[in-house]
Amino acid sequence: MNDSSTQQAMRDMRRVLGRPRTFGGLGLAAVLVTIVQPFGFHVPGPIGLTLMYWLLIIAVTFPLGFVISAACAALFRHRWSAALAAACAMGIAVTVLAYALNIVFLGWGIWELERWRVLTGSAVPVAALITILIHMIQAPVATASSPPQPPKAPVPPALLNRLPSDMRGAIQHLSAEDHYTRVTTSQGSCLVLLRFSDALQEVAPTPGLQVHRSHWVSFDAIDKAERRGDGARLILAGGASVPVSRSHMPRLRAKGIV
Repeated sequence: MNDSSTQQAMRDMRRVLGRPRTFGGLGLAAVLVTIVQPFGFHVPGPIGLTLMYWLLIIAVTFPLGFVISAACAALFRHRWSAALAAACAMGIAVTVLAYALNIVFLGWGIWELERWRVLTGSAVPVAALITILIHMIQAPVATASSPPQPPKAPVPPALLNRLPSDMRGAIQHLSAEDHYTRVTTSQGSCLVLLRFSDALQEVAPTPGLQVHRSHWVSFDAIDKAERRGDGARLILAGGASVPVSRSHMPRLRAKGIV
């Protein structure tokens, strides 16, 4: 069995066993079979002994099903070949387990061939059928194949809509100038009648950072950083120098820029 199949089986088993309703369902199943007593197994003694008998069978066979299914899935590439193999293996495993418990609870002998035959004829079909049904329930729903969709183009920053068409390039730098914001792109710069705080909202999703109360820079536009006392200066690709205030230094350090 390959590691991925084993790990996936273990994850599935832990996820299912981690649900309280799983234990409630298994307990209910044990109570029902205690009442019905299938396969003609009548455990002598108090009803609690019969309940313990079926709880043991269910507690072992339930996780065992995950392991067997994972092993068959790793050995057989075709899904239904793996399902049939898992059904046969599960039928054999349940038969051996049930016979072992019958030796303990019912006093059966180890080599009673007639009892082996009867148990095999009843336990194997039931265990195999349940395994097949589980594979049918878990089978993925077939859908009509569709051609691969091209990746969606990234949404441009809303701020670009305020610029002349010949200025709409990659945004590199924003700076506040009174009631205006100077927007510098890869195509040049121009003033926009817009508060700096509003411009910061409209520059997304361009990756960048406010480095001063009056300046924002794109990460892609930074050429180098120069320390200046408690602050710094950023030299942009176009040669512009942008001050970095002391309060914004921790964010630049976190990005590894200074």
